[in-house]
Amino acid sequence: MNTIKEYVDKMFKHVVKTQETEQLKVDILANMEDRFIALKEEGASENEAIGTVIVEFGNIEEVLEEMGLNEYQKSNNDLDDVMVVEIEDAYEYIEARRKAGLGIGLGVLACCIALGGFLGLFGLFSLESYGIILGLIWMFLFAVVGISLFIIQGYRLTSYKEYELPFILVPEAKRRIQEMMNAYKKSFIFSIVIGVALCIFSLIPVLFTALSSIDEFIVVGSGTMFVIAGVGVLLFIYTGMIWTGYQKLLAKGKSVEEVYEVREKYKRNTKITNILENIYWPILLVIYFSLSYFSGSWAWSWIIFPIGGILQSTIESIFGIED
Repeated sequence: MNTIKEYVDKMFKHVVKTQETEQLKVDILANMEDRFIALKEEGASENEAIGTVIVEFGNIEEVLEEMGLNEYQKSNNDLDDVMVVEIEDAYEYIEARRKAGLGIGLGVLACCIALGGFLGLFGLFSLESYGIILGLIWMFLFAVVGISLFIIQGYRLTSYKEYELPFILVPEAKRRIQEMMNAYKKSFIFSIVIGVALCIFSLIPVLFTALSSIDEFIVVGSGTMFVIAGVGVLLFIYTGMIWTGYQKLLAKGKSVEEVYEVREKYKRNTKITNILENIYWPILLVIYFSLSYFSGSWAWSWIIFPIGGILQSTIESIFGIED
């Protein structure tokens, strides 16, 4: 039985995964297993039964054509450069964005602590010169940590650049992502509310210390404000990276047919963009210089460029290039 399953998996390896092809795979495997059991009951050996089942099954191209799904085999050849995302890939992508969000958020918090610590030390030591030196050392150390986190997380996210382009998202993964997004929505909203509250409350130390009219206290209050606000920003970034990850998967993940449409639209838009860049603007430049030279209207002929820009925007809107 394992041999039959491995054979079916191999035959469907180069078929784009959709709801239809996945159901077809399940049905074919079930029919082959039933046929195998029937042959065994008739007295055939295991090897004979497996061989008979495979011969009767035929090849995948014929089956897809009979089921009216042969375009999915063709799609695999035409869309070799298009990524197919399954549920495991989606989990990995969301987890990568979660870690990146935490890292970037901590980087922002470290920078806020750097600035807040500098002001705090400056104020605690009564604005003396050694307070400035200690504050600068503190700020340098935490700024290095923050910037390092930015660089590390940015580098890690470069591994997922393919998710910026349209990709094929299998139906099962799409349903699961939608469920996960709906389940995460309450946590996202709660984190945003807490983050906003922290950013607002971060003004309290400044207002409170301002009442004392003591410069040192005001400086310390300002430093505290940056730290509290940094925690709020961390929540924004952390939850925002996860939330936008779900949104991006659902927005960029498409069916095979939709990917075809996007690719055709991209090809058309690329042609129009090339015409605008390589023909339209050079002609406009020639008109500008010719009109200015022969009429001597250098003072106002530049208006042709704003008009040309408006006309280009209109052309792009007509052809939907802004999408």
